[in-house]
Amino acid sequence: MKIAIVIAGLIVVAVAALVAIQPEFLKPASLAQVKKSDIFGFSPGMTFEETNKLVTQRHYRCRQGRGSYILECEINGAKVTVYNDDVDASHPIRRVNAALNNPGPQDAAVKSISDKFNAQPTRDAREGWTWIVGRGLKLSYDGSALKLVDEAWDNRLRNEEAKR
Repeated sequence: MKIAIVIAGLIVVAVAALVAIQPEFLKPASLAQVKKSDIFGFSPGMTFEETNKLVTQRHYRCRQGRGSYILECEINGAKVTVYNDDVDASHPIRRVNAALNNPGPQDAAVKSISDKFNAQPTRDAREGWTWIVGRGLKLSYDGSALKLVDEAWDNRLRNEEAKR
């Protein structure tokens, strides 16, 4: 009986040490692969109807420009701008910008963003830090603002502008 108690104690100590060294050990495997792909709930691909439902559910204070599909919101001190496609009938979100108030040191912000989105960044001279999140979504951070875009739509838009 005493031996069983000692063995059980050793197992508990070993698991506690493992969790202290590597906290994600207790995370279910299904969560390890999940990547956040939104800013304040707004994600490229959401329809305009889904966007309005999110704003209502979370009690965001947003205003929409007359005749446009651009929402401007103040959320937790950040100025969030949501751009919807005005050509597509469902008006899906194509880009979300969030200008942050006092983001703090850039290294700490980059680490925090990486942890939240479960992705590793790359450094880009033009855009600052970039992450690939979700399916075909690109997140960038320039030290003061986050930008989440549907990369395919963004490339198509750039190509159209280059042709002009």
